[in-house]
Amino acid sequence: MKAIVWEKYGPAEGLVLKEAAKPAPDDDEILVKIRSASVTAGDCEMRRLQLPLMLSLPVRIYAGLVRPKRIRILGQEFSGDIESVGKNVRMFKVGDAVYGTTGFGFGGYAEYKTIKETPGDAEGVISKKPEPLSYAEAAVLPTAGFEALHYLRSAKIGKGDNVLIIGAGGSIGTTALQIAKSLGVTVTAVDGTKKSNLLRTLGADRVIDYTKEDYLNSDERFDLIIDVVGRRQVAKRLKLLAKDGFYFLAYAGLRHIFLAWWTSLTSKKHFKIESANQRNEDLAYLEELVNNGAFRPVMGKSFPLEEMAEAHRYAESGEKLGNIAIIVRD
Repeated sequence: MKAIVWEKYGPAEGLVLKEAAKPAPDDDEILVKIRSASVTAGDCEMRRLQLPLMLSLPVRIYAGLVRPKRIRILGQEFSGDIESVGKNVRMFKVGDAVYGTTGFGFGGYAEYKTIKETPGDAEGVISKKPEPLSYAEAAVLPTAGFEALHYLRSAKIGKGDNVLIIGAGGSIGTTALQIAKSLGVTVTAVDGTKKSNLLRTLGADRVIDYTKEDYLNSDERFDLIIDVVGRRQVAKRLKLLAKDGFYFLAYAGLRHIFLAWWTSLTSKKHFKIESANQRNEDLAYLEELVNNGAFRPVMGKSFPLEEMAEAHRYAESGEKLGNIAIIVRD
């Protein structure tokens, strides 16, 4: 089978198209003929091995100290059709259209992937593809959906609350915006000029173009801030949070860990640096939103499998709009 093999840590050129052995399912596994995958910020961080301090060294020890050895194929989301099943599989059959995540085993950047019928912790999730979604839309749904849902639920956000999404035009941002609006929440969306019209179309109550407006000095306070940008202005953005509100930072550095500790000592604000658990019941909730028309993944650019390096470079460009799909086969 064709696969994108992770040759080295660092730049996108370390992702190389090669022939790899086609996997065979164990008795409790499903073999998925992949049609589409995705590129997320997490995939890029893993490729570069630029992870939070508490994760970077353990992951490197596991994956390979000098170069990737144990994990050779990245990609944490997929969609496709079941080609074969193990003898103990009962909930799925050959021909089912499915989608899901791969867990810490990765492997989505390939023509085939095996996954357990009932994955355990850190082994991903799998479900039948919602009928309204294309394979590409289904492939990009889970990770951003899990994160957005986790932020909104953890902060107990509901009708009448006020939410600020910083970096709202990306995968997590466009997902969180739609889910928040389905809950009756007031949403302020912050991003660049090119994404403003999209954010209005998705239902944002207010759209701030950060290149034209200094929103950091606003007197408005928010019950929840979802920050998928991070970098150097987190401390200033934190001032926009209500005194008992929640601030979720998607991509954190070492200084942000210290800021979270200091915030917990000096205020009642909740500064959170954490990721969502991947659970089938949450996937079912997202499917319900899709089927009810309340949410649909926003599709940006799509790339063929052989242009994976270019897809990763685009994901890191700062210009990404919505989600990035990888088309493995038509």
